[in-house]
Amino acid sequence: MVWTPSQIGQFLGHASDDRLYGLFHLVAFRGLRRGEACGVRWTDVDLDAGLLTVAKAIVQNGWDVYEDDPKTDAGARTISLDSVTVEVLREHRARQAVEQEKAGAGWASTGRVFTQEDGSWLRPSHVTDRFAELFEEIDLPPVRLHDLRHGAATLMHAGGGDLHYIKTTLGHSGIQITSDTYLNLLPQVDKEVAEAAARLVPLQRSSKIVGTPAHASLTQEAPGVEPGASAEHSEEGSSPGQDPGPLVGADGFEPPTSAL
Repeated sequence: MVWTPSQIGQFLGHASDDRLYGLFHLVAFRGLRRGEACGVRWTDVDLDAGLLTVAKAIVQNGWDVYEDDPKTDAGARTISLDSVTVEVLREHRARQAVEQEKAGAGWASTGRVFTQEDGSWLRPSHVTDRFAELFEEIDLPPVRLHDLRHGAATLMHAGGGDLHYIKTTLGHSGIQITSDTYLNLLPQVDKEVAEAAARLVPLQRSSKIVGTPAHASLTQEAPGVEPGASAEHSEEGSSPGQDPGPLVGADGFEPPTSAL
């Protein structure tokens, strides 16, 4: 299940005041895995350059939480951040500074971008639970937090990203995973691409189908031929609109009217 862009926007608008909004925004647009988002350190982020390096992940096994490397070798990656995401992370850093000041000596200096209110590691299951609470409050279709990552892939595709770009950003080990998993998740994207491609070629057409307007033609006329007249009869001097008579094949066969 993948939310539409409208539904993603609805969720993010509702969650904008939540202290974990920055994490949800990052997953929704840049496609980080849950553990990767929980594991990001401020030393991994260059907001001036608009870059984020995925170097560590916070993993939960039962109730135990520990730090680990990214899921795959390709998972260790540096990705670009759009200007809106950069601004969201700046605002999140300011919020975190307020929390740190409030916690005083009780602040846990983990260096993580997303933490609990005392600076300690986030428990990934808590992030999932909070995500569900937020979307249930506005009756959005139920999805997993991981489906925000799927949604990010479709947004990249809609924005013009090719398979290689999506693969690299998501940290897939092979491009086949990207192709098999994501490209059919948002069919309207392919529809928009098809429509854009069709608009590139200017067509001069005249209608040959009964009941369609003359300007909505399906076949291209020969130069200088009046609409409604065949090229053969026009060349012989037949006047426009004149009945050219029955169509007869080379073998003398005259097709029935229904065949036309």
